[in-house]
Amino acid sequence: MPIAEILIFEGRSDDQKRAIMRGVTDALARSMDAEPERIRVILKEIPTNHFSVAGVSIADSRAAGNPPGKK
Repeated sequence: MPIAEILIFEGRSDDQKRAIMRGVTDALARSMDAEPERIRVILKEIPTNHFSVAGVSIADSRAAGNPPGKK
């Protein structure tokens, strides 16, 4: 039974999350010759203030209008 765990930043709509899970299921079914009913997808959302690049949280980078990791 294939299991995929995906980490994303919070903020996507339920429709976007459904699309991610469908797309991953379809990709695993094709690439692993697995039945979609046997595939499990775990989607975890990370709050943007719980992740940083170069010591600056994604939330702070976005608030400042700077892409994460750029000076």
